[in-house]
Amino acid sequence: MSVRLLSGEHTKRGRMQRIVLELLAEKEHRGEIPTNGRFVFYELEQRGLVRKSRQGESRRERADELPREQAVTDALMWLREKGLVPYWWIVDETRTLYGYDRPATVAAAVREAIESVEVDPWRGEAPLVLCESRSLVGVLRELCDEYRCLVAATNGQAGGFLRTEIAPLLGDMRPVLYLGDLDHQGAQIEENTRRVLEHEVGFGLDWRRLAITAEQVAGRKLAPIVKTDARYRPALVHEAWETEALTQSVIVQLVRAALEALLPEPLADVLERERAERAGWLARLDGGGG
Repeated sequence: MSVRLLSGEHTKRGRMQRIVLELLAEKEHRGEIPTNGRFVFYELEQRGLVRKSRQGESRRERADELPREQAVTDALMWLREKGLVPYWWIVDETRTLYGYDRPATVAAAVREAIESVEVDPWRGEAPLVLCESRSLVGVLRELCDEYRCLVAATNGQAGGFLRTEIAPLLGDMRPVLYLGDLDHQGAQIEENTRRVLEHEVGFGLDWRRLAITAEQVAGRKLAPIVKTDARYRPALVHEAWETEALTQSVIVQLVRAALEALLPEPLADVLERERAERAGWLARLDGGGG
């Protein structure tokens, strides 16, 4: 790494670039890449190196203040633009490319389907990992792909999305593993999400809150942030613990452990059976002149 690509080490931008670069190196070593900007910010916030902006606060920081979210965002962009970290290290779950490449022949399409098809280890009742924020989905998507379960973000209060996309997938045996913030607004979002879904399906769901809980906050001595809810008059000021404060590795471990405990049979057995079936179908295709 060339330090010449960084801003001066005695400048606020230069210091933040070095702090973020060091943290990304730690996350790579821990196997937490890709990550996203929220997890980077919250890890630095828990270390007392940055702080969250308060509602109505000026974007201009005083010299004696801790850096805020924008400083972290700027540092992440600088490091990627200068080639010090790859762009793919930071996922952006707010943007999606739709469409796909199509095979040139039907035979090629059949082969591609056989090679990519995956067996359902859940016997039709894969758990739903439901997150309050999109940033959680960004780092849990790979894990949920590995375990072949459903994952979605409500992105705060939701109505239509829950009714049209989520509720039709919920059978009476499908557990819902929920991750959301521990605060006044987070409780309202979770209550609304569960109420809407249970109303739509017509029965009580197997609802399991994985994070963030009061026990996790106490056990890890997590520092709160202060939020202002302007929906109230006067505005409601309250402490909050956002799920990302648990850190990416802890959240992944929590979800992995929950999925492992729910699996009807070991995932390794399912994958071995899948490989055998795939090899058999490919042999048939080749034997038939495909």
